[in-house]
Amino acid sequence: MIRFSRTLSSPWSAAAVGAAVLFGVAAPAPAAHAAPLACGQTVTVSVVLSANLLNCPGDGLIVGGNGITIDLNGRTVDGVGLGVGIRNNGFDNVTVTNSGSTPARVQEFDHGVQLNAGTLGNIVEKLTVQNNEFSGIGLNNAHSDNRVRNNHIDRQAHRGVEITAGSSGNLIADNRITGNQGGGVFAQNAVGNRVERNQISGSGGAGLALEGSRTNTLLANTVGTSSDGAIVLRLGSDGNLVQGNSSSGSADAGLTVSGSAGNRILSNTLHGSGDSGIVLDSAHGSTVTGNDVSRNTGGIELSFANNNTIESNIASNTTGDGISLNGSLNNQLRLNKAENNGSSGIYVVGDAAAGSGNQLVGNIANANKGSGIFVSKAVHTLQGNTARGNNSWGISADRGNVDGGANRAGGNAQSGQCTGVVCAP
Repeated sequence: MIRFSRTLSSPWSAAAVGAAVLFGVAAPAPAAHAAPLACGQTVTVSVVLSANLLNCPGDGLIVGGNGITIDLNGRTVDGVGLGVGIRNNGFDNVTVTNSGSTPARVQEFDHGVQLNAGTLGNIVEKLTVQNNEFSGIGLNNAHSDNRVRNNHIDRQAHRGVEITAGSSGNLIADNRITGNQGGGVFAQNAVGNRVERNQISGSGGAGLALEGSRTNTLLANTVGTSSDGAIVLRLGSDGNLVQGNSSSGSADAGLTVSGSAGNRILSNTLHGSGDSGIVLDSAHGSTVTGNDVSRNTGGIELSFANNNTIESNIASNTTGDGISLNGSLNNQLRLNKAENNGSSGIYVVGDAAAGSGNQLVGNIANANKGSGIFVSKAVHTLQGNTARGNNSWGISADRGNVDGGANRAGGNAQSGQCTGVVCAP
């Protein structure tokens, strides 16, 4: 590798460096002098790479100006396991792209591409970012309106994409994020970012995880196999929107919300999980509506989770309970379908003081291996539910629960059909 200490403004000729060099071209005007680049070069004008940068001992390229384009042009920026492939320490409106017909690779650094504090309006697109130690693409206290799109982010030793240290208002969209050992996308203390339409698979950790991150949007992502949960919100990840995502084949739950509040979980399709489709664990004040959590170990599971609305979900064909509540209070279960499950359709356990019970209204719980609806302990309300063709009771409610009326049952194995509430045929 030939290296030069001069900046891009120095009048080196192309002939002086031969085919192994890179040339910068100012964009849009005036035209820059042809100038060589080397590993660790600070780039201050727009450049189109004409040769690979191999075995860089530290950083590959360092952004040094606003409004420039770094076009990798099908070339490779390659390291030795140190530094950053392309580092931006605070410059704005920079595009890192690939106009070439072959993949442009950024590989074998600590981090592939990194947008650091104060970066605004940058674009990272059309790259293949692979085999880096910590992250493929990282936003570290990145300011806003940075866009990471249409990249293939593959086989990092840790995570594919990291959004950390207060990064806010950025977009991660339309990327393929595969085979990353620590997880696909990870956001920590990140606010108001959008993660949309990414294909995430083969993750060694969670496919998509938020930790202490608020008001982010996770929209229409597809999460395949992962060694942890497909989507995880934890440790004070409040007020996020999780909508229209799909998952299959996660080793843990399809979607877990833990120690977080006020999230909206809408219209997701979560199948084939090693745990329940959706788990709310000490998660409060969330809305879970219109999700399909069929064909999981369990459907929707609430554990010590209060004041949530669980409405119009399909929680059927699981090997366990369709919907289960353990030690959870003041939740609204309305208009859900919990059918053909390996245990009960809806299963509620745990003491509730007066006025803190759960409301079970208008649910359908048919053809389950256990009871259609089973409610242990007291003070919960059951109204307008339907339970037919179950292998035990249609509805079984302990004494002290509230019969709100209009419950219906028939064809259940227990001849009385219901106990603890009155059921019409």
